[in-house]
Amino acid sequence: MHKSFLFKINLSLLLLFVCAGLKAQDSQIKPAFDFPTKDIYNLLVDKHGFLWIASDFGIARYDGINCVHFSSPRQVSLGCTNLLEDNYGRIWFTNFTGQIFYIDHETVTLAESYNYKNEANFPRMVLFHDQLLATSDKGLFVLDTRNLTGKYINLNTYATSLAVLKDQVLVHGRRTWYSYKKTTGLKKINYIGDEEIGGNSYLLANNTYHDTVYMMSNPSGTVKKLLVQNDTVKQYQQIKFNSFINTLSITPGNQWVNTNDCSYSLKNGEQIKGYNLTDIVADAEGNTWFSSLYHGLLIEPKKDITDKTIIPGLDNDDLVVSTASYKDKLLFGTQKGFLVLYDPVSKNTIFKIRIPPNPDAIYKITAIGQDDYIVACFPTFKVNIPTKKVTELVDIKTAKQLCYDDKATYIASTSGLFVIPHERSDRLNRQIMDAFGHVFKYNPVDNYFYLKVRSRAISYFPEQAALFVTFKNNLFKIDKNGMKPFLFNNEQVYAASLAYVDHRLYIGTISNGMLIVEKNGIKHISVQNGLFSKSIFKIKPIGENLWIVGSGPLQIFNTQKMALVDNYEFPDRNVSQVFDLDGTGQMIFLATSSGLYNFALVKNSVDKKVKNYLLYVKVNNEIAAGNSSPHLSYAENNVVFGIGIPAYLRAKDIYIKYCLATKTDTTWLTTEPGERTIRFSSLMPGTYTFKAIAVDPGLGMANTIVKYNFTIAEPWWGGIAFKIVLGFVFLLFVFYGYVLMLRKRLALKKTFDTQQQLILAERQRISAEMHDDIGSGVFAIQSLAAAASKHENASPEIADIKNMVNDLSVKIREVIWSTNVGNDNLENLLYYTYAQINKLFEHSEIDFISELPDDIIDLKITVLSRRNIYLLVKELVHNAIKHSKATTIELKMFTDEQTLYLAVNDNGVGINPNNARPNGMGLGNIRSRVEKLNGNLSTENNEGARISIKIPLSALQVVEFDKKLSKWQLFITKLLNIQSDPQQDK
Repeated sequence: MHKSFLFKINLSLLLLFVCAGLKAQDSQIKPAFDFPTKDIYNLLVDKHGFLWIASDFGIARYDGINCVHFSSPRQVSLGCTNLLEDNYGRIWFTNFTGQIFYIDHETVTLAESYNYKNEANFPRMVLFHDQLLATSDKGLFVLDTRNLTGKYINLNTYATSLAVLKDQVLVHGRRTWYSYKKTTGLKKINYIGDEEIGGNSYLLANNTYHDTVYMMSNPSGTVKKLLVQNDTVKQYQQIKFNSFINTLSITPGNQWVNTNDCSYSLKNGEQIKGYNLTDIVADAEGNTWFSSLYHGLLIEPKKDITDKTIIPGLDNDDLVVSTASYKDKLLFGTQKGFLVLYDPVSKNTIFKIRIPPNPDAIYKITAIGQDDYIVACFPTFKVNIPTKKVTELVDIKTAKQLCYDDKATYIASTSGLFVIPHERSDRLNRQIMDAFGHVFKYNPVDNYFYLKVRSRAISYFPEQAALFVTFKNNLFKIDKNGMKPFLFNNEQVYAASLAYVDHRLYIGTISNGMLIVEKNGIKHISVQNGLFSKSIFKIKPIGENLWIVGSGPLQIFNTQKMALVDNYEFPDRNVSQVFDLDGTGQMIFLATSSGLYNFALVKNSVDKKVKNYLLYVKVNNEIAAGNSSPHLSYAENNVVFGIGIPAYLRAKDIYIKYCLATKTDTTWLTTEPGERTIRFSSLMPGTYTFKAIAVDPGLGMANTIVKYNFTIAEPWWGGIAFKIVLGFVFLLFVFYGYVLMLRKRLALKKTFDTQQQLILAERQRISAEMHDDIGSGVFAIQSLAAAASKHENASPEIADIKNMVNDLSVKIREVIWSTNVGNDNLENLLYYTYAQINKLFEHSEIDFISELPDDIIDLKITVLSRRNIYLLVKELVHNAIKHSKATTIELKMFTDEQTLYLAVNDNGVGINPNNARPNGMGLGNIRSRVEKLNGNLSTENNEGARISIKIPLSALQVVEFDKKLSKWQLFITKLLNIQSDPQQDK
């Protein structure tokens, strides 16, 4: 009964496969890319979306752009299979020598705990929770993926294959079966089904479908379906394929039996013939990947969302190059000059008319009312759609762009710029001339205004009452003030297309993205804001969306939200150029170089955002270990970031926005489309944060930003320690130089002190000799002259001699006083001056009044200043006695901490400078002495003469060497004195 039932099932399945062969789905399968080998054994799409490939060349990872091969110096052989991914993102595989490896952070590592040298067969592996299980000649090898420690479980027989179920792993040995659970370990179980036939090899598929376990046997070419119930494995179906079975590919959506001549779907009977497939996997985009032993890596791409539109009645070699919507229908302009009205609902052509008399392409169709359209070819025509009436626009060659308002139609063409009023009216003509600063010329015959300058884009902006026109790509603004260039950031704008929508003017530039001109400002939409194209060729409003056709893929700007929209899926533009586009409802029609296509504008129902990952960081061309925040040395300043973006349909369109942020710079840049490596060379020391995000032109930016922090240290000569040492050495040099300077000053002090001692000694000697020798001699002559003058017959000359000797005696005493070292202080100067001045009034009838301070500052003064002060006061008083005719003369001498004050006052006739003798000494001599002392002289007449003198004490003071030094300098000087003359302390 059991065998009869299995026979009926097998027969029905074979009939299903035969029928399915009629609808084999291999027509869309094609080579994926130029992989270096045609022998591929196993595929894996990891949790990030990367495709892993196991072949006779080893292991490779593919992301749609780059195929990276991995290997280890410890690999005994390259051929690999059994790809697995654990919970920690490591990729496991085995080679045909029996070694087990894993890939982590771009590095291949051998699992040392599995001793492949003692194994006769290469292992088959599965992942079960946090454990890796592998078959062994001893039984079972179990490795903990958390800590990478492994152990063997002895079965007294070798295990051949494994299958993972929800709560256990089924282990098959030589006619023996085991169940492995993490909690209870390994347990032998029973088997109910067809006996294993000698000469056949029996292997379990690693994966299961729901509760079904698949087992294949070769060379018989059969597949068994098994169920595990309690402690028993039961066979409930067997399928014979009469061909050698390579592998079983079990995916969530299908189950494939891959034989050497055909792959069969156990789900729906599909067949893929002639490829000798070994594995089938699907990626997140909907692409199906195939590995083959004959054809290498194959792909069945996801079906494009576009459908080609066939226009009934249009020649096969004619091409649609322009389009515009008319009510709920579409107008198409063709390359051969036909204007076609097409109904997208019924897919019928309503009419087809030839516009120009000679075949010429219709480059643009623009509405200028409800039923009237301007058709741009050579020349330009106006067409009324209901009547099909065609009117040629005189003098206008090929129109490039046009717009209209309630006054006129504005046309930019190859033959110039035209303004065509809607009616013939002198008042309207004056309004147009005034509105545009009289820059246009008027053609009264045909009633239009023109400017004979080739133009390509035009739009009227009512908010600024201005016409924006592109002449030879330079954008100009024409308003009541005339025509002038339109500037953005003080630079000219080079525009290719203009559009006015919802009170805003949109400008598509040649190389600077899109500008949005509002009534009171300008917004810039660039790559920094998510724009895919720096160069924009066309911007076209369709509903509330502004479609952008540029150097990059199609893009939508929502004019209500004022933002780029990235939640729509767009068709692939890799193989065609878009001429124009328009739509009705949610259906968009693209006129391209490869034909007319349509697609539904539908928002993505699921998250199809592109994903990006940091695959590796290379520092000086070496992989950086781990993903932490490394501290790099000064020499480690060349950093390369590898970004992984698993995308296959439009991989070459995807680019990366990135920045290397510092404290002062967060500028975002973009890579070229398809580029996945970002390099930074010769970075300066500092702290950096690398940020990157992938941008898919159809799906927008990725949801996450890749971030990586790192620090480049200062060089050893730029570190704090070195700077401290350098500063200390610098201070030592400064201190050494300062000590040398102090030593020099110390030597100068010694020389100075010696000279001063010699000068003082010489002054003392001169003073003593003048007092003892010259003074006594003069005194003797004075005595003789006095005695001689007493004789009755004394000659008159004796009296003159006596007076001269007396004067000479006074002068000698003054010189003795000035040279005497003991008088070198301010107090002696003032008292001596007072005494000498007082003597001038002994034989005078003038009253002398003097004022001296009670407390005089202790100040040592120079010989020269002492003599100048004395002579200065003496001359002032002598002049007053001689010339003032005063009855009273007053002398005041006093000081404060900084100044010596001298004042001579009298009640005489005062001072008249006009009466001063030209050659007399007088006030001129007094001023000279005051200037030498850095003093200040003031005179005034106030009931007599008032003469005041202020002299800074610093000009009088003897500057001693020690007075020029601070306390610590004196301390160093004393040390230097001790070091230079140690005998001083003895």
